[in-house]
Amino acid sequence: MAAIVHRCACAHLDHFHVTGEDKDGRRPCYICSCRDSDPAPPEIIPTWRAASLTAQAMPDPVLVEPGTVDGPGLGRLCDCDDCWTLYETTVGQAA
Repeated sequence: MAAIVHRCACAHLDHFHVTGEDKDGRRPCYICSCRDSDPAPPEIIPTWRAASLTAQAMPDPVLVEPGTVDGPGLGRLCDCDDCWTLYETTVGQAA
């Protein structure tokens, strides 16, 4: 499946940031020293699927709906208006 995500200014995806705000109202990154999430506009990233444990993984073109919980292993996907607009535009073009 493909997923719609936001990237922070630190270049990490939004799921690498703390879900809830800390005592200072920030969402720090788990991976780098970024102190607060600064999300960019949403983008579509590919996800991969293998037919079996030993098969080569191939891109899965199905786009996961915003707000899906643990769709492609990214936790709960964002369901903001911008993500829904990108989803509807992309799905509409494919139809």
